[in-house]
Amino acid sequence: MSTKRKSERPAKAPAPETSAGMTDETAEASKDRGDLLETLTTVLWAAVLAGIIRILLFEAFEIEGPSMEPTLYNHDRVLVAKFYYGLRVPLRNETLVRWGMPNAGDVVILTAPGDNVDIVKRVVGLPGDVISIRDDVVYRNGTPLAEHTKRATCTDHDFRLTDGPDEECTWQKEHLGSHSYRTSQSIYHEYNDREWPPVPPGHVFVMGDHRDESRDSRSYGPVPATRLKGRALLIYWSGGWPWSSSFRGSRIDKVID
Repeated sequence: MSTKRKSERPAKAPAPETSAGMTDETAEASKDRGDLLETLTTVLWAAVLAGIIRILLFEAFEIEGPSMEPTLYNHDRVLVAKFYYGLRVPLRNETLVRWGMPNAGDVVILTAPGDNVDIVKRVVGLPGDVISIRDDVVYRNGTPLAEHTKRATCTDHDFRLTDGPDEECTWQKEHLGSHSYRTSQSIYHEYNDREWPPVPPGHVFVMGDHRDESRDSRSYGPVPATRLKGRALLIYWSGGWPWSSSFRGSRIDKVID
């Protein structure tokens, strides 16, 4: 007796899973990669833009030393406009294009002659100007810069010389161009009367507002305008951390005159 066998069909492979969960995970991973790429691109462009701004437009500068007191204190941080007088070659102390000279009285950042470090000074003489000192008063083309002179204590209100001793000082109110500012010097320091030759073309005569503590054009002469890096505009920070005793919050956002 024969037995009829049923034909056996090959077993089918199980269909791949196409669950909605796996699809959602794949889409989410793809979205995360896209978000990461977008974030990295944004950061890269922000870094490039910040570099361009720093090289061509603005730069932060920290004041070191008392040479510009009482206008600028040690550890004031100032914003410098680099486009005021020309365009400099990045990473080199060279001017590519110059389209203007500073005004008398501008506070500028410049590369010091000799040691090539950046310093801050005030422009008191332009090409053709004759600068002289008589009886401790600075003259520009025969006109005194000082409106009046007053003897004060170095720690008087609003006149503290941060790096100076607690002794009497002489301060003067000076006017130069559109600028009005104060300068200081010790009562024990008297300057010899002197007159410098006219400032040559393409040069400026610079001085620090703290006349006792500044090495400037009185010692090394007029400075080529090609050494100017920019004009100091305002103080954006002063001193240390907000909780430290060296923090000077009242100076923040102060426009430099």
